[in-house]
Amino acid sequence: MNLPLHKSIVAVGSAGLLALTLAGCGASEKSGAGSAKAGAGALECRDGRILVGVAKAESGFASFFDIAGRRGLEVAVDEINDSGGVKGCRLELQARDTKSDPAVGAQVAKALVDAGAQILVVADDFDTGVAAAKVGQSAGVLTLSLAASSTVFGKAVGDLFFSGGITTTELGRAQARYALDQDWKSTFQVIDTGLAYFTEQDEQFRALYEPTGGKIGKVEKVDSLGGQADFSAVISSIKAAKPDVVQALAVYPAVGTFVKQLRAAGVDTPVVGNITLQTKELPGLVGKSAADRIYYAAQIYFEGTGTDPAIDKFVQAYQAKFGQFPEQANAPGAYQTFMAINQALQQDKVVDARTAADTIRGQTALPVPGGTLSQWKDGYAIWDPAVIGLEAGAWSVKKTYQAKNLLGE
Repeated sequence: MNLPLHKSIVAVGSAGLLALTLAGCGASEKSGAGSAKAGAGALECRDGRILVGVAKAESGFASFFDIAGRRGLEVAVDEINDSGGVKGCRLELQARDTKSDPAVGAQVAKALVDAGAQILVVADDFDTGVAAAKVGQSAGVLTLSLAASSTVFGKAVGDLFFSGGITTTELGRAQARYALDQDWKSTFQVIDTGLAYFTEQDEQFRALYEPTGGKIGKVEKVDSLGGQADFSAVISSIKAAKPDVVQALAVYPAVGTFVKQLRAAGVDTPVVGNITLQTKELPGLVGKSAADRIYYAAQIYFEGTGTDPAIDKFVQAYQAKFGQFPEQANAPGAYQTFMAINQALQQDKVVDARTAADTIRGQTALPVPGGTLSQWKDGYAIWDPAVIGLEAGAWSVKKTYQAKNLLGE
C-alpha cells in the first residue's frame, strides 16, 4: 500500500533548535550494558509509526554534508513507506539542528531520544557525530551514521551503532592504488589534520603507496575547517616541488577553492582526493576549463552520465522532492546505506535494537540500489571503491577496486 507523506516545521523553544518532522523510517537501539530505560530500544509500531530522530547539522561548516545525507535518508524513507513501511508501519523522521557543534549534537540527541526516537541518525562524521552517537548507545537506541567513513566510530560508541559510508581505509587505499596505476610515484600532500576523516585516509594512503614505490615528498597543512581561502603559499611550494600528483584532503568548498587557485596559477598536475570533491558544484567553482585531471575515490557514482539505473531513479526522486540535483555524495550514500538497514528491519525476528544490530552485523554481499554491501566490520560498512575522474568538465568512472584486494585479503 502507499503511505502518505506529511511534513511540518516546528520551533523548539527552549532548545533554540528547529525540528523537522516527516513521515520516515525509524528504529531504535539498545545499550550493550543494559542501562537503557524500559522500551527505549523497542521497534514496535507506536501510534502508527516508527520514529527516527535525526541529529545532524542544518547550519555551520558540516551542514553541506549533513543536509545532503539527511535528504538522502528522506528519499529512502519515502521509498520504504510507499512500499508499505517497515512490516506495515510507516517511518517518520524528526530532525533537529546540531549546528555543526558536537556538544549541541549530544543535547539534540538526548532531546530526540526523550521525545521517543526509536532509531537515532547522527552526523556523517566521527568528530561531529560521536558525542550524539554515544547518547543513543547509552539510551539503548539503534544509532546510525549513514555516510560516515571512520573505522574507529563503532569502536568508540558501542555495539548498537553502525556507520555506513565507505571507510577511510578504502578511500585512502583506492587513491594510492590509482596513483600507482598511473605511475604517479611522487605525491605532494595538502591536508587538513583537524579531521580524523583526513588523517585516517593519510595513514591508509601511506600504508599502500610508500611500500610499493611511491614517495610523499612534502606535506602542507591547511585549515579548511576554519575557512582558509588563500592557498598561494601552498601552490608556490607545489610549483617548486614538481610532483607527479597532488593529494588534496580538505573539506568543501575550501578544497574546491584550492583546486581553482592551483589551476589559475598554471599548475595542471593531477589532483587526487576523496568524496569532498564529489559534487556537481565543483566545475562551477573551479571553472569548467579548470575542471580537468581531478580524480577522487568514492562509494557511488551519481554525478555524470552512464550511472546505474537505480541511482538514476534516486536522483529523479531527489530532484522532484528538493528541486535540485543531489549536491554531494552523502545524499546517495545515506540513501544506499539506509536501504541496507531497511532489509534488516523488515525481518520478523527484528523487534528491538539488539535484534536489529545482530541482523545488520550478519549482512554480507547484500545487493542494494546502485551497488553491493560487502560486509560490516566493527560497526562500519565495507564497500568496493570507485575512482571517478573529472576530465575536461565531464565525469566518468576510471576504475573500480575490490576492497578485499586493497586490504590484501
